[in-house]
Amino acid sequence: MSFDTFIDEIWQNNSIKNFATKKTQKQLAQIFLELGHSPKNVLSLGYKNAGSIALKADYDTDKKYDTVLAFDEYFTYADDEDSQRQMINSAANLLKPGGILLSSMRDYRNNPIHKRNLGDSSYININNVHHVIVEINTPNSNDSQSWEQTNFVIKNDNAAIAYELGTRRTIYFKQLAKYCKDAQCKHFGVLREHFWKSPWRRTAEHIAWARF
Repeated sequence: MSFDTFIDEIWQNNSIKNFATKKTQKQLAQIFLELGHSPKNVLSLGYKNAGSIALKADYDTDKKYDTVLAFDEYFTYADDEDSQRQMINSAANLLKPGGILLSSMRDYRNNPIHKRNLGDSSYININNVHHVIVEINTPNSNDSQSWEQTNFVIKNDNAAIAYELGTRRTIYFKQLAKYCKDAQCKHFGVLREHFWKSPWRRTAEHIAWARF
């Protein structure tokens, strides 16, 4: 079963959806103001999130955009370094000249969560049903940067569903900057005052930007 099924369940709750999208809309407006960018057509990669909802983002990768969102650590869902680099190249190729790529990431260098069997854990109330989400990570013995992730979603105290998220891979700020530069990005930075967190996550993620 796909973890998207659970995420869809979250966004079907109007209370969660309205709160998250209003907060994110304000945050993104501040970010785009700082970057001097006015998004007109937006693509979202990966999971449906408050940013893609707030900006009415598209999911059609057959055309070009002035803004691409790659939140919820989209670039860590890779089998190896080459795949990760290709994901970033593909995102860059979807941008018009002068377009902005926004992505989120954890600080893996100073907080190597992937090396712990128990990763992020969080709580969310959906339609008066208690949900606890727990990440269980299995490190790759042959590659210290890679791990397999399963998310367990526990409902109230009598049901649990395991969602296989597959292979994950760390990405570091300098690594992302290099990959973006290799993809012909003109400017790269990490926002100091803004962090990303989806309703099913407890750990906040840094937001990086690249202008192509």
